[in-house]
Amino acid sequence: MYRIRKSYVYLLCRALGTVYKSSETFHDYVDDTEFVEIQSVYEWLANLAVTSCDPDLGLRAYRNMHPAMLGALGYAVMSCATLGGALERLVNYYPLISSGSLLKLELHDHIVKIVSIEVTKKVPRVFIDAGFSILLALIRWLVPHYYVVPLGVELVYAPPGERAGLEEVFGRNLKFSAGHNVLVFPREICNYPLITASPKLDRLHADFLKVQLESSPTGFASSKIRRAVAQSLALGVTPTLDSIADALKVSKRTLQYSLRNEGLSFSMVYNDVRQALAHDYLRHSVYSIKYISATLGFSDQSSFYKASLRWFGMTPQNYRDLS
Repeated sequence: MYRIRKSYVYLLCRALGTVYKSSETFHDYVDDTEFVEIQSVYEWLANLAVTSCDPDLGLRAYRNMHPAMLGALGYAVMSCATLGGALERLVNYYPLISSGSLLKLELHDHIVKIVSIEVTKKVPRVFIDAGFSILLALIRWLVPHYYVVPLGVELVYAPPGERAGLEEVFGRNLKFSAGHNVLVFPREICNYPLITASPKLDRLHADFLKVQLESSPTGFASSKIRRAVAQSLALGVTPTLDSIADALKVSKRTLQYSLRNEGLSFSMVYNDVRQALAHDYLRHSVYSIKYISATLGFSDQSSFYKASLRWFGMTPQNYRDLS
């Protein structure tokens, strides 16, 4: 069962406006738990879009977004130094909001992609539009001195009859019936400084989110596996499927099954962790290339160089020189 934080849904309801009668509000669908089944949210939103006769209903969230909609995570991204750091934090800890979708941050030579992979089927358009509207509004809220414009937006649903509302929010470069929902931006936005940045709060927020994710019922298995892989590398031990399963006190088969439910494999998670650590070490540390290569479990520096070319499109030293 996939779940979503109830407080997020309540605030989303307010952002979309009161178009339901009082007897038809989301309160009729839930109990008093902190999280609710995401399928009931989808049904509620689908009914809401029909009742309102507004196919662009989800786009209303763009003008009504506030970081508080994301709870503690919303405030935690505000303390990051750069927009790139804020996006990384949002992606890494999005399971605190929902287990119904998985966010990925893909860094390329000149562009950055935010990919939303829907774990469940038949996600209503209104939910997709609202989610991307909130994300784009959050980005612009975090860096008000820059007007961040998407280079393109890919959406999984079929082309709607009317595109004016979508183009007003996301621009005209829209692609429909895509494999995943994707927002594409210029790579340079990752370096934009946040006016709300706070190094002291940033450290506190990072520690707080880790604790929250550990205890969250919506935490993806991959999040826990990523932490276990990172801890193993920090100890100088090359992680394997067996060793991580032992560390998490689950069977190898259970670990593989959990990852498959997220459309992932252990090798994919391992590669993502090493890429993220390589980024942090190269851009934010003074460790030598040789040390970083060994810490990330590469048998020799040439293997690290090849991985860096694959990840960042350049050598480790060139990537470090960008900072």
